[in-house]
Amino acid sequence: MSPDYENSWLTLNGRLRQLERVSGLGAALRELECHHLNNGFLTDTLWQVESRSFSDPDHPERFFRAQYNPRRAHRFRGAGRTLAADLPAHGCFLCRDTIELQQQGAQLGYRIESGKRVFFALTNPFPVLPGHIVVASEEHRTQEWGFRDPSGVAVEELVEDLVLLSARMPEYVGFYNGIGGGCSIPEHLHYQFVTRPGGVAAFPLELAARSGRGKNADASMLIRHYPVEAVVWTGSTDLVVTCASDWLTAWARRNGTRLDDLSANFVATGDGCGDRVSLYFVPRRRSQSRLRGVGGVAGALEVLGEVVLADPDAGTRLRDGSINYFSLQSALESLHIPLEPA
Repeated sequence: MSPDYENSWLTLNGRLRQLERVSGLGAALRELECHHLNNGFLTDTLWQVESRSFSDPDHPERFFRAQYNPRRAHRFRGAGRTLAADLPAHGCFLCRDTIELQQQGAQLGYRIESGKRVFFALTNPFPVLPGHIVVASEEHRTQEWGFRDPSGVAVEELVEDLVLLSARMPEYVGFYNGIGGGCSIPEHLHYQFVTRPGGVAAFPLELAARSGRGKNADASMLIRHYPVEAVVWTGSTDLVVTCASDWLTAWARRNGTRLDDLSANFVATGDGCGDRVSLYFVPRRRSQSRLRGVGGVAGALEVLGEVVLADPDAGTRLRDGSINYFSLQSALESLHIPLEPA
């Protein structure tokens, strides 16, 4: 790192750290976003996005949302002031040396310690919802999960990361996209956090969880009446980390013969009451990364019920009625995979 860049990073971090002590991690991340809006790094304020909600005619309480977000189509090129061809050999958009060179000092991150690990919070230049933050591992390591690759992130670590971070920022929704499950940068471990869109107190998956009945002895609850199979754990951070890690380890043993084609989406939310959190798990086929029928890469936000479309004709289809509740339901059903092997 150049001395000027390092000093800028440290100065901003000192200011954000003081704000976090007073008002919490969420406040520090909002200030990080303001910093990047003010210095011109962050230019996408979602003004181009068109969003619509679609309700089930027979069950109005059930709905899905779709958004046309044209700028998302450019995210794989990166957003910067230096061309990708001039970046370091690894070209990872989440490594500090690449960030410094690509953004020419405009993008700074906020250092976060969580458990035994260190992350950098970065504003996402291609947001899907307000307050879109990427929380990237300080270490350059794979996004792959340990069930498939021993060098990948262990499920206990993955669960603990999401749960502890979400408990510290309850105004955000956190998620992990596995490889083949919506992950844009598979080479570098990262999580994403967004705030809820205006008028949406709960996403469709969360509403489906609330309509469930009872829990198993391990605190897991199967979510029913939803296009994909999912499991949710709710409780204190310690309870959720322990129960979810144990359940997922046993689940992986039962699914050993098909793990090579399995990935996952995880979603975590805090409720602002102490350390109470909810953690959702949705298994995914690595070979089924797109939503059939409506198009678009499917990640955790899509399994939550918020479908992001970036193809040029998506705006037209959203306006002319080609996309509706049932087409979105069918698209999500195309991601369905049984939790248990046949």
